[in-house]
Amino acid sequence: MQIRLYNTMTRKVEDFEPIVPGHVGIYNCGPTVYWDQHLGNMRTFFNSDMMKRMFLANGYTVNHVMNFTDVGHLTSDEDTGEDKMEKGAARENLSVWDVANKYIKSCVNDMNLLNIIPPTYTPRATDHIKEQIELIQKLEKLGFTYEIPGDGIYYDTSKLPDYGKLGGQNLSELRGGARIENNNKRNITDFALWKFSPTDVKRQMEWDSPWGVGFPGWHLECSAMSMKYLGDHFDIHSGGQEHIKVHHTNEIAQSEPIVGAPWVHYWVHWAWLMLREGKMAKSSGSFFTVRGLIEKGYDPMAFRYLLLQGHYRQPMEFSFESLDAAAAGYKNMVRKIADLMADSGQEPVNQNLYNEWHDKILTPISDNLKTSETLVVVQDLLKDKTVNAATKLALVVFIDELLGLQLRDRAQKLHDAESETAPKEIQELAERRLGAKKSRDFALADELRAKIDSCGWTVMDILGGFKLVKKQ
Repeated sequence: MQIRLYNTMTRKVEDFEPIVPGHVGIYNCGPTVYWDQHLGNMRTFFNSDMMKRMFLANGYTVNHVMNFTDVGHLTSDEDTGEDKMEKGAARENLSVWDVANKYIKSCVNDMNLLNIIPPTYTPRATDHIKEQIELIQKLEKLGFTYEIPGDGIYYDTSKLPDYGKLGGQNLSELRGGARIENNNKRNITDFALWKFSPTDVKRQMEWDSPWGVGFPGWHLECSAMSMKYLGDHFDIHSGGQEHIKVHHTNEIAQSEPIVGAPWVHYWVHWAWLMLREGKMAKSSGSFFTVRGLIEKGYDPMAFRYLLLQGHYRQPMEFSFESLDAAAAGYKNMVRKIADLMADSGQEPVNQNLYNEWHDKILTPISDNLKTSETLVVVQDLLKDKTVNAATKLALVVFIDELLGLQLRDRAQKLHDAESETAPKEIQELAERRLGAKKSRDFALADELRAKIDSCGWTVMDILGGFKLVKKQ
């Protein structure tokens, strides 16, 4: 398929042309690991996963890098405030290193629960201090840096004529952040490359450098690590829409003077997951997590199914009403596939129909990741009576690879549970319950249902009798 993506840099949907035919290099900004990742963060990682799955389905090899920020991200997202990692350590009375390890593990676990394919590389900022220092030295030689005594080494944005091109801002509109306290930045858009450690507070994370003891600025790590793992020029840089005007703008500023433009060929940004009251955010305390959904009884795949119904460039509102609807839709799809397993018999796969539906499914997602349209095609396939069960089940394998919904696994478990014969004592309880219903003794019928349920079975009323299904 011809792949098309919206490029933030050009502000239009473009045909994707790889630097190396058949290969795509992708860098996406990962989490700052000072707290659990909320569902809004997970939408970002999910969208990156869908883009990767789309490329894989189109026959590409994918080199995918996602960083873990474990130093340097200040609470203002720019150059002021407390380091988020140090703040997390104080909150939990742990070392910064332990906080980083704890929340990297938490993030990876949540990604696994959502069936997100692990990146090829997941570098940590603290493991690449050397590369970050070397990048600053290159910028220093090119004349892009200056020092503010007692504060740090800064990038002079006035030296880059097209600074801000990613966000399409005029210089007067750029929000480089609040001025530092001593107001010594040359331009309000200038940003820190290296921050000196404060003299009155002992930091847990700090390193020697040619300019003094300190730690790297937040923007620096992504430039240094993407170049290490993807080369000086690569195909796609992705991240949340909030990164466009500052973080990614600053990445471009510190990278292109060294490697030349364009550093990245396609910039792809993900819109937010919202609550009715506004953006889901840790700072406001208004957020939910994947494990929180599980504690409420939701299958993580229901949340993934919900995310597929939106488009990555549009904000999406999360509510438990919408999640309930998605859970019902997902269960209905699993139910249909379980029924196919019961009906498939020894039918052969119709290869012509397989190829036709394969392309129908792949076409919308290849066109700027139209996942909701892909879901509609999948639903049409399951309803089409001209396609036999064996062909549909073969396509479900492809659908799972593309959408990551684990449909076949869930359907197989349901099919196996329904195929298992209940023990004699459970059968007898169900017969007694059926008799109680016929005699309108509903209290006894409810009591017997509860007893069957406590034994690990579900009794379902069907026309003319009942069906027993073992709980999964």
